[in-house]
Amino acid sequence: MANDWNEVRYQLDKSENFREICNSPWYSDTLYDKFSEAEYERRHNLAREKMAREGVDALILTGSPNIYSMGGGVTWASGLVDERGLAQYLLLPRQGEPMLIYPHAGCHIEAARRMVSVRDVRGSKGGQYGHVLADRLEELGLQAARIGITAADRNGPEYMGLTCFRQLEARLPQATFVFLPKLLHELTYLKSDEEIAAMARAGELVIQALEAVAATARSGVREYQLEAAGTHAIMNGGGRVHLMMIGSTSMHDPRLVFPNPRPSHRVLQRGDMILAEMVALYKGYSAKIGQPITLGPPTPEMNTFFKEIVLGGFEALREQLQPGKTLDDVRRAGAYFRQHGAQVRPMMVHGLDLITAPPFIDTDHVKAELFEQEIRPGMTYSIEITPINADGTYGMFMGRTYAITESGQRDLTPYPLDKIIVGAG
Repeated sequence: MANDWNEVRYQLDKSENFREICNSPWYSDTLYDKFSEAEYERRHNLAREKMAREGVDALILTGSPNIYSMGGGVTWASGLVDERGLAQYLLLPRQGEPMLIYPHAGCHIEAARRMVSVRDVRGSKGGQYGHVLADRLEELGLQAARIGITAADRNGPEYMGLTCFRQLEARLPQATFVFLPKLLHELTYLKSDEEIAAMARAGELVIQALEAVAATARSGVREYQLEAAGTHAIMNGGGRVHLMMIGSTSMHDPRLVFPNPRPSHRVLQRGDMILAEMVALYKGYSAKIGQPITLGPPTPEMNTFFKEIVLGGFEALREQLQPGKTLDDVRRAGAYFRQHGAQVRPMMVHGLDLITAPPFIDTDHVKAELFEQEIRPGMTYSIEITPINADGTYGMFMGRTYAITESGQRDLTPYPLDKIIVGAG
């Protein structure tokens, strides 16, 4: 490797020496909770099986921090969790060692090497990702190969940076690039025991976040301070935050049916209710929770709506999340809300890859692949319902995360469902 610390350690004040340095003793006493090497071997072997099916000789796994990903295929294949990179890339050949590109050079890249499972971690040469990928493909003799590219963001979908792709095309004119928008989902929709254990830990952390928000909720506190309390609880337990949506309104004059994606400066007061949807990450895997919180006792109207509509509808959906059931069985259970004089935000249940993913079960349709239409052990789901009253003025959010087992389901966010949480005061 270039810039070996053993060779340049006495001249680190030269930019060319410090950039993309390797083999230093720096961060050698860091400690990260990682998946086992056997787990990564399972993932890489699974990816190579799909590559053979697709007829590609190497796979560029991409990732970025976006609405449906905190690292996507890069996190899945390497263990890297980094919110700062606009685009992230890992090259996995059908034969040979994987290579991860880490965009931040110097000390940053040495810290990243301690975090990930991949041995070959290279710098981006100042954002020249395509050239770094081409270098590795040339080393492997894959200049004229078929190269698969996963989607970094399902919206669109989007795959990689334009400059990166143009560099690849220019450097490897004989290569064929194949876009594989659904491959990452196929690799991740069934979870291993290690992955479910990570989700369960994320579930513990997001419960702590919910409890922290409830303990902080008192008159005079602002919504963003609730967000800070929930964020601290998750990070204090070694996790990361993917989502912290919190909104508040008066129970007597409600202006909210769903949590606020951008918690505001609104000041809480007695008689308010708080709606929250929170997602914690652990080792890149997530769990979600949500439950109404009030300042002071809930109004009779709120209690009735919660018990009869929110809890009733939630249980109707949860009862269908069983092995052997179909996604359409779950969708039909959503008729509960209309049958009881209310309505509901269309999306009621969704799957989880690392975070929010297909299938999406709405009131009026199911969006899913054929291989996931039947519920099976190893699949994971979030129930996230937002029942709304008949005239659309009043609603509540309730969310939990489940893993399907051989005998039923495992609650990954085991917090009591049966009552509205009353805040500190």
